[in-house]
Amino acid sequence: MIPNLSIPSIKIFGPLQIHPFGAIVALALIVGYHLTLRRAQRTGLDTEIMGTTGIWAVVIGFAISHFFWAFFYNYPLVKENPLILLMIWRGISSYGGFFGGALGAWIYLRKSNTASFPYLEALLYGVVPAWAIARLGCTIAFDHPGRVTSFVLGMADMKGVVRHNLGFYEMLWTLVLAIILYGLRNYKPFRGFPIALIFLLYSSVRFFLDSLRVDDRLYWGLTPGQYFSMIVFGIGCYILVRGLKTRKQE
Repeated sequence: MIPNLSIPSIKIFGPLQIHPFGAIVALALIVGYHLTLRRAQRTGLDTEIMGTTGIWAVVIGFAISHFFWAFFYNYPLVKENPLILLMIWRGISSYGGFFGGALGAWIYLRKSNTASFPYLEALLYGVVPAWAIARLGCTIAFDHPGRVTSFVLGMADMKGVVRHNLGFYEMLWTLVLAIILYGLRNYKPFRGFPIALIFLLYSSVRFFLDSLRVDDRLYWGLTPGQYFSMIVFGIGCYILVRGLKTRKQE
C-alpha cells in the first residue's frame, strides 16, 4: 500500500494558515493560465482574448462547481440552510467546474463575436495539466475516499484503513491525458479533435472510478459523476462524428 500523504496546514500568524490543498489549487490555476496563453500564442490566437476567456472560465467555473456540489451532492444541506449556496469554500464539484468553465468561456467568446472552438481547444491545453496538479491536492487531502482494498495502489486513510484514493487515481490518469494531448498537439484531423479526445478518454475512466466511491449520493444506482460522465461522453461522440463527417466532405 501507499502510506497516507496528508500534509498539515502551515500556521502563518494567528488564525492565518496556508492549507496545502488551497496552495496546490492556486498553483494549478497559475500553471493552467500560463499554458493556455502559451498555446494561444503558438497557434496564432489573440492572447488578450484568450486571457480574458480564461478568467471568465475560472470565475464562472468555481461558482457553478459549488452549485453542483450543493444541489447534486448535498441537497439536504441546502434545504436546511439555503445560505450554503453562497459558501463557495464549503465544497466544489469537478464536473460543475468543467461545465461552468466551458459556459463562462463560451459566454465571453460569444459576447466578443469570436469563434469559440479555437479558443476552447487552447483552453484545454491549460486545463488538463492544471487538473492533474489540482488532483494532487485531492490526493493529499484524501477527500475522495473509495472502498477498502488490497490493491497495490491503495492508500492508507487518516485512520490507517487502506482504501482506493480516487483523487490519486484521477491524478495519474490526468497526467496520462496531458501526455497524450501534448503528444498529439500538431495532429489536427478536424476542428475540435482535442476536445473530443479528452472528453471520451476522461469520461469513460471517470465513470469507472465513480463506481468505487463510498460517500456519494446515488440516484437510481449511479452517482452524479457517472451521469455527468455519460453526458460528457455523449458530447465527445457528437464532436467526433461531426468532425469526421466534415472531414469526409472536404
